[in-house]
Amino acid sequence: MKILIIGGNRFVGKLVSKKLHELGHDLTLMNRTGTAPVQCKVLKCDRNNPIEFEQAIGDNYYDAIIDMCLYNLTQAKITTSILGHRSQKYIFISSIASYEATGYWPIDETAPLGGMKCFGDYGSEKAEVEQYLQSIDNFPYIILRPTYIIGKDNHVYREKYYFDQILNLEAVNVGSEKNCVASFVFVEDVAEIICLLTTWNSLLQQTYNLAGDEHITIEKLIDIISNITAMPYTLQDINEVGKFADTHVIIDNQKIKQRLNFKFKTLEKGLQEFYEYTY
Repeated sequence: MKILIIGGNRFVGKLVSKKLHELGHDLTLMNRTGTAPVQCKVLKCDRNNPIEFEQAIGDNYYDAIIDMCLYNLTQAKITTSILGHRSQKYIFISSIASYEATGYWPIDETAPLGGMKCFGDYGSEKAEVEQYLQSIDNFPYIILRPTYIIGKDNHVYREKYYFDQILNLEAVNVGSEKNCVASFVFVEDVAEIICLLTTWNSLLQQTYNLAGDEHITIEKLIDIISNITAMPYTLQDINEVGKFADTHVIIDNQKIKQRLNFKFKTLEKGLQEFYEYTY
C-alpha cells in the first residue's frame, strides 16, 4: 500500500511508521522537521501553510492517510481541501478529550462531543475537527479516540514521573486527581490498531474508542508501579492537579475489541515492559 503519515516521528507515530515499514508498505512521512524513524520518503512541510502543503503533496495519491497531528478546524479545512480526493481512507487520531464532560461512565462512541473542560482547548478543538470531517459527504474517515496513552518512549512525563520518584525514594506529588478513575492504553496497542485499520479492508465512516480493559484510580496506578519496582512510596498532596486530569476518564472499548477481535495489554504487563525497557 502507498501510505502517507502526517507526523510520524515520535511516540505513537514513530511506532506506526516502524511497523508499516517492516510490513513493506510504500511509506511517506510529512512533518515540519523533515525527519523519519525509518528509511522512507519524507516531505518537509508546515501543514498550516496551504501553499507549502499543496506543493509538497504534488500529484500524489495514497491508499491511506494517517493524520497523527491534526489539532484544530483551520488545519482540518486546509488538509481536506488538499487531500480530500487523494486517498481511499483517512485515519484521524482524535482523543477521548473530545467528549463532553459527563457523570455517566463508561463513555462509548455514541456519547455527545464538545470537549471536556479539564483538557482545555485541546478537547473542544478535537471535537470540532471530528464534527467537520463527519459533515463532509462520502469522506472516507476513520476516527480514533484514545484515552491516556502510556508506555515506551512517552514524551509526556506521566508514568515515568511515578517510576522516577519511587526509584529515587522521593515523595510522589498528587493532587485531587489521585482518586479519579481512569482508563489507559499502551502505545503498542494504539500503534497496532492503527496499522490494522490502515492495511485491512476496514469499514469507513467509523469512530472507535481506544482503551484498555481496566479502570483504576491514579493512586492505584502508582501502587501497581510500586509493586513492579518492589519499592515503597509516599504520597505528597499538592494544591494543584498532578500528572493526570482531575476527572474520571472511564472509556468503553467494546466496539474496537469486537471489530478487530483485539485483546488489550494489561496494565501490569505493559508497565512491567516499560520498566524493563526504560531502566
